[in-house]
Amino acid sequence: MDAFNRLTGHQETGEAATSRPANFPEPPPIPENDHQLSHRASRASLPLNRQQSRRSVYSSKTNRTNRANDNAPGSEQASSVRRSGETGHTDGTEDDFEWGPNHPCFPHPNPHCSPTSEEAKHTRVIRVRRDWLSTGDLYPSYANLYPEILDPLVSESDFRFLISNLNSRIEQAYSPFTFRAFIDFLLGVLTGFLWDDTGFSGAKTGQKALERFVDNWNAQKAKEKQQVKLVQPRRTGFMALDFIIPDPGIDLASDEGGPDAG
Repeated sequence: MDAFNRLTGHQETGEAATSRPANFPEPPPIPENDHQLSHRASRASLPLNRQQSRRSVYSSKTNRTNRANDNAPGSEQASSVRRSGETGHTDGTEDDFEWGPNHPCFPHPNPHCSPTSEEAKHTRVIRVRRDWLSTGDLYPSYANLYPEILDPLVSESDFRFLISNLNSRIEQAYSPFTFRAFIDFLLGVLTGFLWDDTGFSGAKTGQKALERFVDNWNAQKAKEKQQVKLVQPRRTGFMALDFIIPDPGIDLASDEGGPDAG
């Protein structure tokens, strides 16, 4: 039988299980768990080494203030030390985010008003993006990444309180795995989806509560005389969280040889 197996190229079951090619490579060692890989940035600051930018033509007052602050003795060194202490990196280290429209601190033009209005000239939008890694596309969730350009209009603690409340309210309203969502589904099927039209479903009542929360937050900021306004998430399709702030004058990139370059 052994001779027949050798001639036909077959092996016994035990031999096939225990045999191993001579040149079979050893499996690589399992790497140790590195907790640093799961760390995510919690703050985003204006990069000190960003490309030269052209200040807005509508922010002459801001320009004069910024020039005076930049010319103050020791201001550059103090700012460098402060940012190095917050991020844990020196000036020679490249920033995590490249300066541009994708940077968390980049001031975007205000799309929530008429392009020819005074508000569009003197305001900009700081955009907080969605966190697709946390909930995917089941329901919206915003990134808890604090843009330091909001300081002092919105403190870091106030920002994190706002984001945590918005995310929890949105989850409660739009998560498809809640008991309320299951009850709304059954009532919708039994009533021919007239239950959804009445406005008493969990999604619609949660949306109304979310809008009231944003309105109360804006009213509190107006009471504190802070020139910042949070746009309703529904207005942006829940794709981003827009903060309307005064124009800081650093949104437009400089054109080489342009009149406003410098």
